[in-house]
Amino acid sequence: MYLEYWNLKQEPFQNITDIRFAYLSEQHREGLARIVYLVKSRKLGGALVGPFGVGKSMVLELLSEYMADQPQTRFFRFDALPGGVMVLARQILNQFGISKEPASVAEALTAVQDFCHDPRRSFNHGVLMIDEAQMIRDPDAFDFIHLLTNIRLSTKETPGEFPALTVILAGHSKLADDINNHEALKQRLQLLWRLAPLDENQTFQYVQHRMHVAGGDIWAFEEGALAEVFRGAQGLPRIINNICDIALLLGQAARLPRITKEVVLQAVQDVQAPGPPPPDLV
Repeated sequence: MYLEYWNLKQEPFQNITDIRFAYLSEQHREGLARIVYLVKSRKLGGALVGPFGVGKSMVLELLSEYMADQPQTRFFRFDALPGGVMVLARQILNQFGISKEPASVAEALTAVQDFCHDPRRSFNHGVLMIDEAQMIRDPDAFDFIHLLTNIRLSTKETPGEFPALTVILAGHSKLADDINNHEALKQRLQLLWRLAPLDENQTFQYVQHRMHVAGGDIWAFEEGALAEVFRGAQGLPRIINNICDIALLLGQAARLPRITKEVVLQAVQDVQAPGPPPPDLV
């Protein structure tokens, strides 16, 4: 590998949700802050949407990290599977540790209600985080999510009633259209936050941030190379990682002191990311 050549302690551009490498642009930071507000305020729910590879998973991982320090709130997170409402209902029951197989949507909803009202539970608020929610195609599944937001709790410590669950949906941009097509659920979600690709300056910062965290030289990529990373990846962190990872490998093979524009153009072609045909490497 190229770690020793570039004086790196670890690979800086792996596509895993390692919060040590989290680079939060202003929109990522604000999106996370708003979701945390929903959770702390026990709102009914919200949604986080954006193109594939835009950084939703990192925001959710940071939310998970925050939730770990909230003893009275339990965090349930899973990826939605293709299928109808019963597939989603079974996934939710599985998250709650409910082994009974529901015969109907009504039975599944009753099981969730019983779970939330069970006095033996060790928490008084649940956060249901459904990732890859663009996979939900059945309108009845959105109705089921809507019904989950109707479940209320009351405690001796808290006067009145409050939602038992805060539902957070995350997925591809098309999820926003699906939500808008379900008016009842749309009205229950207090937040629909859209993440957009990084701009050119943010892409520069992103690459340099990850190089720094990995213990390397933040100027290992020439300015022209960074500009081509932005063009090739169109500001999507996942593709930025793919391009930069291959570029470091190519730079090592060519024994270059820094990553050049030509190296990045070759990397863009190698990962088949959008971009112009690269010239021959010198």
